[in-house]
Amino acid sequence: MLKKIIFTVLFLIVSFCATAQKDIHNYKYIIVPKKFDFSNSEDEYQLNSLTKFLFNKYGFEAYFVDDDLPEDLQKDRCLALTSEIFKQKGGMFKTKLEFKLKDCFGSVIMISQIGESRLKEYDKAYNEALRDAFVTFQNLDYEYAPMKDSVEVSGVKDKIEEPKVEEVKEPEVETKVKDKKQEVKKINIKEDSKGLYYAQIIVDGYQLVDSEPKVIMILFNTSAKDVFIVKDKNAIVYKEGDLWIYYEHNDNKKIRKELDIKF
Repeated sequence: MLKKIIFTVLFLIVSFCATAQKDIHNYKYIIVPKKFDFSNSEDEYQLNSLTKFLFNKYGFEAYFVDDDLPEDLQKDRCLALTSEIFKQKGGMFKTKLEFKLKDCFGSVIMISQIGESRLKEYDKAYNEALRDAFVTFQNLDYEYAPMKDSVEVSGVKDKIEEPKVEEVKEPEVETKVKDKKQEVKKINIKEDSKGLYYAQIIVDGYQLVDSEPKVIMILFNTSAKDVFIVKDKNAIVYKEGDLWIYYEHNDNKKIRKELDIKF
């Protein structure tokens, strides 16, 4: 029993340390989906519109996913958190809702208190429960404070150009070793970005293959439209206009490439 308690405490400490560096104040925008998972239609009971309204009212800058987004957000989706609302089990006469804010990689940055309502009418109950849950955010005194390694794309006096992506010096090679280890192939994304990749449906996402066909990368679905998490990479793939963008952020290095993908 003592071992279980120690393990639980250590797990909570590690979890806290892993998320402590991420703070809602480090994100500039909030993206609100047009439909929540528990809803039957877009903006049902005007919950999505109410969510966007409340975030803007209390100092955040919120947009629907299909709005005309700011230029810096179009180029870097990681400037925004996605707002999701989940319906909790509340019994026959109680409605419970909970906010979760996720970053561009799907990691949960913040969870609200559970908002409750005992009203019988669905529209009024959801409205009241949502407002009750939102109290968590309206008391934050939010003010955008970018992380030290982030770079603003627009709205600064000294314009900083996005660094050019240097060719990754890890071409496709077969490495032979003397100690009878298996041959290793290193596969990288083609730098010329002219190669056409084909998206094949898999569980929870797609795999991108080239003309050989060879699997180039695995994309996992997210709650945001046209935004995917890249397996085993600190990266996402998202749609910008008619283009697909590969965006990777490691330490202080950012990589942004255009991909030609056929779904």
